[in-house]
Amino acid sequence: MKIKIYYTKKPDIRKIEEALRKNFSVGIEDAGFLELREEAFNKFRRQYNAIQLIPSIPRFSLWIVDKDIYVEKMNFVFGITMHGRAIVSSFRVGEKLIPKEVVHEIGHIFGLSHCKNYCVMQFSNSIIEAIAKPDMLCNECKRKFKRLHQNLF
Repeated sequence: MKIKIYYTKKPDIRKIEEALRKNFSVGIEDAGFLELREEAFNKFRRQYNAIQLIPSIPRFSLWIVDKDIYVEKMNFVFGITMHGRAIVSSFRVGEKLIPKEVVHEIGHIFGLSHCKNYCVMQFSNSIIEAIAKPDMLCNECKRKFKRLHQNLF
């Protein structure tokens, strides 16, 4: 199985694929550049509404954007997953943390929820928390992933 990766600025695809293979044994398909929808831009907040961007990509794909994104009732989000689609923003986390955030959001696509263990699926509410969490699934999330997707692999 391959995850389609779209972007507004080309990331280090090799590092992202390595992180996804290490955690989920899946590859990626470089789906190329995708422009942000201007109607999703909130001029007051100076951010893009991630909920409005999600329908722009097909299921089982991820879009890495280089702009700040938000959802209602939150100042910002590093990423969001809905309906089998995910968006990750490099705006606050930078290029170095993108593979980790991609693994987190792809984990949600695969049915994993936030985890309280020392795990990449921990919820990150700040850049400090995003840096502190590991880049790997914990054993509990690995078991859950295998149980949910034993027929895929």
